[in-house]
Amino acid sequence: MGSLMICENTDAIVADALTTWKDSDGTWSLRRRTSPLKAPPPGDSDVNRTYLCGNAAAMWLISPKILCKVKSWIPNITPEADTIKWVVKNCPTIPVPKVIYSWIDEAWQRSFCLMEVVPGVTLDEAWNDLSEETRTLIADEVTTYILDAARHTSPSIRTVAGTGITYHAFILGSHEREKGKEGLRDWRPPLHDILLPEQLDQRLLRIGGQRSPEEVAQFVFFHGDLGPANIFVDKKNDEWHVSAIIDWETAGYLPAWYIRTIVGLSPAYLLNRRDDREANAWIDELFYKLEERGFQEYRVWLLNCIEYAQKNKTCLPRDGPDR
Repeated sequence: MGSLMICENTDAIVADALTTWKDSDGTWSLRRRTSPLKAPPPGDSDVNRTYLCGNAAAMWLISPKILCKVKSWIPNITPEADTIKWVVKNCPTIPVPKVIYSWIDEAWQRSFCLMEVVPGVTLDEAWNDLSEETRTLIADEVTTYILDAARHTSPSIRTVAGTGITYHAFILGSHEREKGKEGLRDWRPPLHDILLPEQLDQRLLRIGGQRSPEEVAQFVFFHGDLGPANIFVDKKNDEWHVSAIIDWETAGYLPAWYIRTIVGLSPAYLLNRRDDREANAWIDELFYKLEERGFQEYRVWLLNCIEYAQKNKTCLPRDGPDR
């Protein structure tokens, strides 16, 4: 695994193992190589791969119950595993994947995370099997988790580890990441500065021609992308519930007004459906549950910012807002 680790299926626990687990196919151990690899060994990376996002991220099934998630890495970025561990400690009611072991491979500029396979299926996959009442209950459950996370505040936009957050180009703009240019390459995540409220106002004014729609004293912790592909649901005793919320790499402290606004605008919240009305069904459910809990939305304000940015060629996403 990467340049630093070896993961192997053994008959017994390896003495120098960093972590071990037992699965239906035997005992597995992770240990450090005696010397780092300089280049990837020959092999077929398609084997047991369950997810691929260009050259920025991928996931493999290591054993029936364990996944390995690999992400591009740059200095000062907060690994997803660290955020998940923070959530477990500070928001224990929120269901998240169980992290077995994680590490940074600086030489290959990748982060690695071994985690348990979460039970159930994605909300997107289950949607057609859910009644209208169950869909509303799931939205209420997710909104409760949003509120639980938002109890944690910060005077600046940052991650739980105190570094700049990634993505969220809707309000923070995006970096040019064209392959071959000096600086950030296309596979590296865009890392933003840590921002105080007045600095966010200045950035919004530069990018979108307007200041924040609300005065902000503290930012709240938010997952960042609660689309139907990042929410797992499971059926127990004939009732559906949220079994896990995955993909915490974009999580951080953000304006409270951003939460409902992004739900109403981001395509990441669309269901994978051909019919436009059905595709918006999860957005509608979550959007109105957030309204019931007191969250404000500023879609018109944000659309005006985007129009300003496109007209003046300021730093918004190259292909339109994505997160």
